[in-house]
Amino acid sequence: MPRALAKIRKKFQDGMKILDFELEETLLYGEGVIGTALQLQTLEDWKDAWHQWRDVVMPKSLEHRPGTRPFACYVVGEIPEREVKVQPPLSSNYFKLYVPSRDGTGRWHCRYPEPFMRAEHLHLRDLGIVDDAEMQRHREWRKQRKQDCPQRCQVETYPLEQGLYH
Repeated sequence: MPRALAKIRKKFQDGMKILDFELEETLLYGEGVIGTALQLQTLEDWKDAWHQWRDVVMPKSLEHRPGTRPFACYVVGEIPEREVKVQPPLSSNYFKLYVPSRDGTGRWHCRYPEPFMRAEHLHLRDLGIVDDAEMQRHREWRKQRKQDCPQRCQVETYPLEQGLYH
């Protein structure tokens, strides 16, 4: 029987700042109750948090979610948004987040599946962000996810930073 991967534990020292799991999930997926409500209220807050925690989130995201990028990359403008081909029905409950700016403007950011938006890995490949090696890892990752949970639920191996410390 296959064993679960062992988590690499890090030693906590006084004065260390550790990325809160709620903020990390919000930067990664865009979804989060406390992260978006308290810490990421404006575009400037998103930029500050992403600048502070990018070096923690991005390497893990590239390793555990190949062919995708954290949601914060799109919010702060690091990567151009994917175009919405067709608006999904309102009853679909797909993810959509409004991020206001301090100057009074704001922007809607959404994450829809195909056919409403182009697949993220194809969008990133066309921009030249994802290379062939990462595309191959993405295919293997998708295949593994389907084997782990064939009922179309998501099984993520991404380790949250707060859980790595003891």
